[in-house]
Formats: sequence, structure tokens, C-alpha cells
Amino acid sequence: MWQAALLCGIAGYVDALGYVQLGNVFAANMTGNTVLLSIVLAGGEWARAATYGSTLASFFAGALVASLLKRALPQGAWLPLLLQAALLLAAALAPLDAASELALLALGMGLQGAAITQFAGTSLYTVVITASICRLASGLIDGLWPRPRETSVSARPAPRLIFALSWLFYGIGAAVEVLLFGGLRLPLILPAILLALFAGWLAFHSTEGFAR
Repeated sequence: MWQAALLCGIAGYVDALGYVQLGNVFAANMTGNTVLLSIVLAGGEWARAATYGSTLASFFAGALVASLLKRALPQGAWLPLLLQAALLLAAALAPLDAASELALLALGMGLQGAAITQFAGTSLYTVVITASICRLASGLIDGLWPRPRETSVSARPAPRLIFALSWLFYGIGAAVEVLLFGGLRLPLILPAILLALFAGWLAFHSTEGFAR
């Protein structure tokens, strides 16, 4: 659960930075970006449409790369996260315009989103919380109104705490970015360091049964 909480916190942090500091564009929330892209396209705002479109394309590219790395290295979930940490550092240190920085952040979020999607047998995407909220609600109903004993194993209620934590830490990550931004000269260094440490931990503990 701490792994899911950490990654959700990082996603919320980077998402908030993109939205607040880089022109109201999400770095991780591609549902929101898709809706915003459609809105600006309908309004003929071609420059903003290009920004949303490039961010979506970068996220997709990151997810493709992470999926390819997972196929090539089944125990290598740490590698996409290490690449993500490098991208966050590049975005923090390189003199980039807003669109280029967003592209790097979205590429990193795509890497994270596809790197680890299973946590102790529970399916969870750490860069979006919509599904977690729905599964939390379903799990609460399952707890209050248990299914019959003869129900299949696949219909057993999913653990509720991990979905609650993912929602909570996504919000905490966003709040931390907003509260600390004024006191941090390079705010992306913090999530980059956390990701690098986590990737190193995963690499060291990459054995059968770990999340990947």
C-alpha cells in the first residue's frame, strides 16, 4: 500500500504543478486533458489545442515505452520509474518553455502509469484516481452488503484501503506542491529524488511476487 500511496502522491504533485504553473494543463490526468482538448478545438483555439494534443501524445508515448520495457524485462518495473525520475530532473534543470516541460512531465507520467499496475494482486493505476474512487465505492457496498458465499472468487470484494489511500495521497501530493512551491526553487527535484530512491529499492528487491 505504501508503494501505491507514494506513486499516487507523486502523480498528484506533478499534476498540480502542470496545472498551476504551466498553463492549466494536466501532466497526469489525461481524461481532463482530452475534455479540454475537445473544448478548445470546438472553440477554434488552435494554439491551446496543440499544447493539449502534444501532452496527450507524450503521455501515450511514455506508456508505450514502459509497456515495452515490461515485456522485455518482466522484473524491470524499476526502469521506467528511473527514466521518469531522469525526465523530472531534466524538466527541473533545463531551460525549457512551458510546452516542452509539459511534454517531459507527461512522458514521465505515462512511464509511471504503465510501469506498475498491480499492488499485491490489486489492479490500480497511480496516475488517475477515477477508477479508484469507483472501486472504493463498490468495495464499501460489498462490505456493507456481502455477496453470497457461493459467488465466484473473481467477485470477492476488492481491498478498500488501497483505493482510499490512492485517492487521499493524490490529493495530498497536489496540496504539497502548491504549499511548497514558493519555498522550493526547483520543485520537481523532490519527486525525482523520491522516484529514484523507489526505483532503486525496486531494483534491489526485484524477485518473483513483487509488484510489476
